[in-house]
Amino acid sequence: MFSLLTPMSGLPWCLLPIWPLVFWRIQRLKAWFRAAGGPGSQMLWGVMWNGRVVVIRLSDDLSGHHPCTFRAPVSERLARVLTNTSRPCPRRTPGPQAIQSGIISRDPGVRRDYGFKIPDT
Repeated sequence: MFSLLTPMSGLPWCLLPIWPLVFWRIQRLKAWFRAAGGPGSQMLWGVMWNGRVVVIRLSDDLSGHHPCTFRAPVSERLARVLTNTSRPCPRRTPGPQAIQSGIISRDPGVRRDYGFKIPDT
C-alpha cells in the first residue's frame, strides 16, 4: 500500500524526491485502465529506475468496450451483392462455348502423341 505521502515499499532511495510525480503517473495509468479495461481484464505495471511507470503485462480481455455506434454507409450495389449470395460463381461453371467445343477444362494441350499423360489428382 502506498499513498501520496507514503512511498511504496521497495522504491529506490533515488526516487524518493520525485515520489509525488511517480504517484501521479501511477494514478493516471490506473485511471486509464479503469476506463479502457473491462471486467476481468488485468494489468501488471512497474516503476523503472528513472521513475517512469510502465505496463509490463496487459491482458487480452478488454471486453468492457462498448460497441461502436458509428456505421459506415454501404452503397446499394455492395449491399445487393452481400445479400444475394445464392448464385454460383460464373467462372466455376462451364460456359456454353466450352461445352459445345468439347474441350476438357483440365486438358492443358498436352496430347498422348508426345508421350505425356495428365496425372489424375
